[in-house]
Amino acid sequence: MKKELKYGFFSFLLIVTIVLYGGSFLQTASASSDTFLSSLDPVDSRDFYASKWGSSTPFSDSSGKSVSNSIGLSREYTGAAYATYKLENKSFKTFQGKITLDSKWLKGDYGKTTVAFYADDRLLYEKALTNTNPSANLKVALPKNIEYFYIFVRQQAGSKGTHGAIVQEGKFLTSGSYLNTPETAYDSALTVKATGTSYYYADTLNSSTGFKDIKGNLITDGIAFSRSSGGGDYAAFDIKDAGYTQFETKLSLDADYVKGNYGRTIVGIYADDYLLYEKELTSQTDVQTVKTNIPKGTTQLTLVTRQLGGSKGVHRVVFINPVFKAVGTPVTVPYTISPMTVTGDSSYYFKEGSLYSTSESTIPQYSNGSLATTSMIFEQDHSGQIYASYNMSDTDVNFFKAKLSVDGRYINGDYGTSVITIYANNQIIYSNTLTKKTGVIDLNLKLPSNLNTFEIVTDQKAGSKGDLRVTLGNPVFQKMPASANLTAKQISVVNNYNKADTITVKLLAKGDKVKVYNTKGQLLATSAASAKDSVTVSINQLGTGKGTVLVSRITGSKLESDKTSAAYGAEVKPAVSSAVAAKNVTVVNNRGKDDVITVKGLIKNDIAKIYDSKGKLLATSKPAVKDSVVMYVKQLGTAKGTVLVSRTSTNKLESSKTSVNYAAEPSVSTKLVSSQVKVVNNRNKNDIVTVNKLAKGEKVKVYNAKGQLLATSGEAAKDTVTVSIKQLGSGKGTVLVSRISPSKLESDKISVNYNAE
Repeated sequence: MKKELKYGFFSFLLIVTIVLYGGSFLQTASASSDTFLSSLDPVDSRDFYASKWGSSTPFSDSSGKSVSNSIGLSREYTGAAYATYKLENKSFKTFQGKITLDSKWLKGDYGKTTVAFYADDRLLYEKALTNTNPSANLKVALPKNIEYFYIFVRQQAGSKGTHGAIVQEGKFLTSGSYLNTPETAYDSALTVKATGTSYYYADTLNSSTGFKDIKGNLITDGIAFSRSSGGGDYAAFDIKDAGYTQFETKLSLDADYVKGNYGRTIVGIYADDYLLYEKELTSQTDVQTVKTNIPKGTTQLTLVTRQLGGSKGVHRVVFINPVFKAVGTPVTVPYTISPMTVTGDSSYYFKEGSLYSTSESTIPQYSNGSLATTSMIFEQDHSGQIYASYNMSDTDVNFFKAKLSVDGRYINGDYGTSVITIYANNQIIYSNTLTKKTGVIDLNLKLPSNLNTFEIVTDQKAGSKGDLRVTLGNPVFQKMPASANLTAKQISVVNNYNKADTITVKLLAKGDKVKVYNTKGQLLATSAASAKDSVTVSINQLGTGKGTVLVSRITGSKLESDKTSAAYGAEVKPAVSSAVAAKNVTVVNNRGKDDVITVKGLIKNDIAKIYDSKGKLLATSKPAVKDSVVMYVKQLGTAKGTVLVSRTSTNKLESSKTSVNYAAEPSVSTKLVSSQVKVVNNRNKNDIVTVNKLAKGEKVKVYNAKGQLLATSGEAAKDTVTVSIKQLGSGKGTVLVSRISPSKLESDKISVNYNAE
């Protein structure tokens, strides 16, 4: 409002007033004195009353008491009454007083009344007064260097007319503190003025009926889009070089347009082609507080609505107290341009929904039912291709983003399929087959350097109900920070024989990642973030022959770099390791425990492998520390058999397999019988255990009753052995005795009793 008065169509009255009174106080008042509002004459007003209503009706407050030092504001019907006061070069810091409805117009339906106070374009105070809450005290701090002070009374008439609103004992004070206002500029959007609007644009300056928020509150300062059917609306504000850094508003649907089917509504705010804010509003959406930063270099800020009509029409969208502010440092965002602003060519059935599109047919609806404010739509009701191509030679962009979806209004039934292919410089950068089950896809496509052409082609195969319509919501080209390209010298490719190939990239920054592609652009591998200055990526197999990979870098949140070609040679078959000699392999086929294979005659770091006779791997050794390794196999089997043994030396292939036979597991010796065993428990000399009827070479073992070994005999020279035990004890007892035949396992133990000494 510093650029013009809020109600400029009363400028003639303002000029006459300033000429007559010089914009000064009628009653002498110094800048340092407190001043009653009633002592001042407004420089502009409508439906303003001083001291009394008309010529003879005195003011009274809501309780019926007469009031003095007051002014009145009231319309006879729906609309706005106001008074404007010039306070330039005054040092007032506070305004205080009381607002009240006159008791003469309280009983009955007198509609709605809202009273608001503004310092230039800044809302200081706003209050809805009703029959049940007809008054309120106020005390507000004022900004420094006010030019104009405004009082607005917005009214909606009831069946008996409108209220009479009174500002009682209103006074400007020099005491107190100024309102903290960090902004260097604070301008209402109505002051800035929209330089371009759609037909259904309206604001509180030119609307006789005014607007409401979703709760039914009257709006004293705002912009509305109020169309009768589905479509799009906009208001564009040229703010180049104005220095604004923030845009702030409250956002709501009008309460008079939400009961019943008023369709769907989405709202967007754009800085040039850069989307700052987007939200779908419904009858359940509360008043939204929207605060957005205006990017540095913004030329135009545009308010956008897109609405699908319902059976009762469409919602009314209200921007409440929209203001531009200059405070702090402006943000920087990527350079952004819409495809709608780029020169191009397209098929007949291609549609664009730009910021300024007003047709309902250009409003996109995703498969999940949500809406967008700008769009590219491919639809033709039958099979065939549709394209949109763009000449990008005069742009400096490296990124394309959009939300890709099929239109949610055309998926119930047979609508066929659609294939979308996106080209950059005639090379495919994206392709996908879309069906009615395809969700919303976030497209984030890196564009090549020196971009000349960009094209989107859809190939639609219609079903019995038509074609599957393809939508790109909020599509934009951007110039994003990109990671530095790699050089071929940074990349080393090793094409290994019979094991994973490796790509090593050096001279990276900590945290960098690399991606490896084949020459067709198919991703082969992505590294983890580099811990230092290099990363190594393993790939199962690049192939036996020579070839080329493409390698890129990603630094932090920057875009992926361009791909760098790195050539590699063909695989080289290593030498074969020497075979293991059978004589260097020992196999012990144990009974009831792991079998043991020992391989000797190795060199340091050799690895041995054990296979069964069918070639199944049974065990792999650790690298040899010296010249041998020992491996354990759970069980080779009870019978005799054969294992295959190989050796793998450093940087060589595995050797051929050597066959090594092994014997069957040993059998168990025959258990003794008690008649074969005689125990003599001697007094004061060694006790004797004699076992007879043995075979030559057999041994016996003697245990106490707890199973603790007491003695082991030598081999039987003939058929008997005698075992001497220091002392079994003075009393009678039991020993356990077993037999061990040559090449056999120990027999089970038998119990043999003996007498006391």
